[in-house]
Amino acid sequence: MGDKMSELSGQKRWEAMLRGQVMSATINKLSVIMRLADQKAQVLIFLNSILIPVCLNQIDHEPFQVAAVVSIISSVMSILAAMICIYPKRRYRKSSHRDINLLHFNDIGHLEKDEFMDMFMPVYNDGSKLGKAVVYDIYDMSRYSIVPKFTWLKVSYGIFAVGNLLAIIMVLLEV
Repeated sequence: MGDKMSELSGQKRWEAMLRGQVMSATINKLSVIMRLADQKAQVLIFLNSILIPVCLNQIDHEPFQVAAVVSIISSVMSILAAMICIYPKRRYRKSSHRDINLLHFNDIGHLEKDEFMDMFMPVYNDGSKLGKAVVYDIYDMSRYSIVPKFTWLKVSYGIFAVGNLLAIIMVLLEV
Protein backbone atom coordinates (compact mmCIF):
# COMPACT_ATOMS: atom_id res chain seq x y z
CA MET A 1 0.00 0.00 0.00
CA GLY A 2 2.82 2.42 0.89
CA ASP A 3 4.59 1.71 -2.41
CA LYS A 4 1.46 2.54 -4.41
CA MET A 5 1.03 5.85 -2.54
CA SER A 6 4.64 6.87 -3.10
CA GLU A 7 4.39 5.81 -6.75
CA LEU A 8 1.26 7.96 -7.23
CA SER A 9 2.90 10.82 -5.35
CA GLY A 10 6.00 10.52 -7.53
CA GLN A 11 3.85 10.43 -10.67
CA LYS A 12 2.01 13.61 -9.63
CA ARG A 13 5.34 15.32 -8.95
CA TRP A 14 6.59 14.43 -12.45
CA GLU A 15 3.34 15.68 -13.98
CA ALA A 16 3.63 18.95 -12.06
CA MET A 17 7.27 19.36 -13.13
CA LEU A 18 6.32 18.68 -16.75
CA ARG A 19 3.52 21.28 -16.61
CA GLY A 20 5.92 23.80 -15.10
CA GLN A 21 8.54 23.09 -17.75
CA VAL A 22 6.00 23.42 -20.58
CA MET A 23 4.75 26.73 -19.18
CA SER A 24 8.29 28.01 -18.73
CA ALA A 25 9.27 27.01 -22.26
CA THR A 26 6.12 28.65 -23.67
CA ILE A 27 6.75 31.92 -21.84
CA ASN A 28 10.38 31.86 -22.99
CA LYS A 29 9.27 31.26 -26.60
CA LEU A 30 6.80 34.15 -26.45
CA SER A 31 9.50 36.43 -25.01
CA VAL A 32 11.84 35.49 -27.87
CA ILE A 33 9.07 36.22 -30.38
CA MET A 34 8.50 39.65 -28.80
CA ARG A 35 12.24 40.41 -28.96
CA LEU A 36 12.32 39.32 -32.61
CA ALA A 37 9.49 41.70 -33.48
CA ASP A 38 11.26 44.54 -31.65
CA GLN A 39 14.53 43.82 -33.48
CA LYS A 40 12.80 43.79 -36.87
CA ALA A 41 11.14 47.11 -36.04
CA GLN A 42 14.50 48.56 -35.01
CA VAL A 43 16.00 47.48 -38.35
CA LEU A 44 13.15 49.20 -40.19
CA ILE A 45 13.68 52.39 -38.18
CA PHE A 46 17.41 52.29 -38.94
CA LEU A 47 16.90 51.59 -42.65
CA ASN A 48 14.30 54.31 -43.04
CA SER A 49 16.42 56.80 -41.10
CA ILE A 50 19.22 56.24 -43.63
CA LEU A 51 16.83 56.52 -46.56
CA ILE A 52 15.40 59.92 -45.52
CA PRO A 53 18.66 61.93 -45.83
CA VAL A 54 19.50 60.21 -49.11
CA CYS A 55 16.10 61.21 -50.51
CA LEU A 56 16.41 64.74 -49.12
CA ASN A 57 19.56 65.15 -51.22
CA GLN A 58 17.59 64.18 -54.34
CA ILE A 59 14.72 66.65 -53.88
CA ASP A 60 16.64 69.34 -55.81
CA HIS A 61 17.09 67.08 -58.86
CA GLU A 62 14.07 67.45 -61.14
CA PRO A 63 13.61 63.82 -62.29
CA PHE A 64 13.81 62.48 -58.73
CA GLN A 65 11.82 65.18 -56.93
CA VAL A 66 8.39 63.50 -56.71
CA ALA A 67 9.87 60.06 -56.07
CA ALA A 68 12.04 61.47 -53.27
CA VAL A 69 9.03 63.09 -51.59
CA VAL A 70 7.04 59.83 -51.83
CA SER A 71 9.97 57.88 -50.39
CA ILE A 72 10.43 60.38 -47.53
CA ILE A 73 6.72 60.29 -46.64
CA SER A 74 6.62 56.49 -46.71
CA SER A 75 9.83 56.30 -44.63
CA VAL A 76 8.41 58.62 -41.96
CA MET A 77 5.15 56.65 -41.83
CA SER A 78 7.07 53.36 -41.68
CA ILE A 79 9.19 54.69 -38.79
CA LEU A 80 6.04 55.74 -36.90
CA ALA A 81 4.46 52.28 -37.32
CA ALA A 82 7.73 50.61 -36.23
CA MET A 83 7.90 52.85 -33.16
CA ILE A 84 4.35 51.87 -32.20
CA CYS A 85 5.43 48.23 -32.61
CA ILE A 86 8.32 48.70 -30.18
CA TYR A 87 6.37 50.72 -27.62
CA PRO A 88 5.31 48.47 -24.72
CA LYS A 89 1.74 47.30 -25.01
CA ARG A 90 -0.59 47.64 -22.09
CA ARG A 91 -3.78 45.82 -21.43
CA TYR A 92 -6.41 48.47 -20.90
CA ARG A 93 -9.23 47.53 -18.61
CA LYS A 94 -12.29 49.46 -17.67
CA SER A 95 -12.40 50.58 -14.06
CA SER A 96 -15.32 48.24 -13.37
CA HIS A 97 -13.49 45.29 -14.99
CA ARG A 98 -11.47 43.78 -12.15
CA ASP A 99 -10.04 40.75 -13.98
CA ILE A 100 -6.44 41.46 -12.99
CA ASN A 101 -3.40 39.64 -14.34
CA LEU A 102 -1.12 39.44 -11.33
CA LEU A 103 1.87 38.66 -13.57
CA HIS A 104 1.48 41.67 -15.94
CA PHE A 105 3.39 44.89 -15.27
CA ASN A 106 0.48 47.18 -16.11
CA ASP A 107 -1.94 45.52 -13.73
CA ILE A 108 0.70 45.29 -10.99
CA GLY A 109 1.52 48.97 -11.50
CA HIS A 110 -2.10 50.00 -10.86
CA LEU A 111 -2.18 48.27 -7.48
CA GLU A 112 -0.84 49.46 -4.16
CA LYS A 113 1.94 47.27 -2.77
CA ASP A 114 -0.18 45.85 0.06
CA GLU A 115 -3.12 45.25 -2.26
CA PHE A 116 -0.85 43.39 -4.70
CA MET A 117 0.71 41.29 -1.92
CA ASP A 118 -2.73 40.43 -0.51
CA MET A 119 -3.90 39.32 -3.96
CA PHE A 120 -0.70 37.57 -5.07
CA MET A 121 0.36 35.55 -2.02
CA PRO A 122 -2.67 33.20 -2.07
CA VAL A 123 -2.00 32.57 -5.77
CA TYR A 124 1.71 32.05 -5.16
CA ASN A 125 1.11 29.58 -2.34
CA ASP A 126 -1.42 27.45 -4.29
CA GLY A 127 0.09 25.49 -7.18
CA SER A 128 -3.21 25.22 -9.01
CA LYS A 129 -3.92 28.95 -8.79
CA LEU A 130 -0.34 29.76 -9.78
CA GLY A 131 -0.61 27.52 -12.84
CA LYS A 132 -3.84 29.24 -13.81
CA ALA A 133 -2.18 32.66 -13.38
CA VAL A 134 0.71 31.61 -15.64
CA VAL A 135 -1.67 30.33 -18.32
CA TYR A 136 -3.65 33.58 -18.05
CA ASP A 137 -0.39 35.53 -18.46
CA ILE A 138 0.49 33.50 -21.56
CA TYR A 139 -2.89 34.43 -23.03
CA ASP A 140 -2.46 38.10 -22.09
CA MET A 141 1.05 38.22 -23.53
CA SER A 142 -0.15 36.73 -26.80
CA ARG A 143 -3.37 38.71 -27.10
CA TYR A 144 -2.29 42.12 -25.88
CA SER A 145 1.43 42.24 -26.72
CA ILE A 146 2.50 39.89 -29.50
CA VAL A 147 -0.50 40.24 -31.83
CA PRO A 148 -0.40 44.08 -31.82
CA LYS A 149 3.39 44.07 -32.26
CA PHE A 150 3.22 41.93 -35.38
CA THR A 151 0.25 43.90 -36.72
CA TRP A 152 2.21 47.16 -36.49
CA LEU A 153 5.32 45.45 -37.87
CA LYS A 154 3.32 44.29 -40.92
CA VAL A 155 1.97 47.82 -41.36
CA SER A 156 5.51 49.22 -41.20
CA TYR A 157 6.86 46.70 -43.72
CA GLY A 158 3.87 47.31 -46.00
CA ILE A 159 4.30 51.08 -45.97
CA PHE A 160 8.04 50.70 -46.58
CA ALA A 161 7.57 48.30 -49.50
CA VAL A 162 4.66 50.07 -51.20
CA GLY A 163 6.10 53.57 -50.74
CA ASN A 164 9.52 52.69 -52.09
CA LEU A 165 8.11 50.59 -54.92
CA LEU A 166 5.94 53.55 -55.89
CA ALA A 167 9.00 55.84 -55.75
CA ILE A 168 10.98 53.46 -57.99
CA ILE A 169 8.12 53.31 -60.50
CA MET A 170 7.95 57.12 -60.51
CA VAL A 171 11.69 57.36 -61.20
CA LEU A 172 11.42 54.84 -64.04
CA LEU A 173 8.53 56.75 -65.59
CA GLU A 174 10.39 60.07 -65.32
CA VAL A 175 13.64 58.84 -66.87
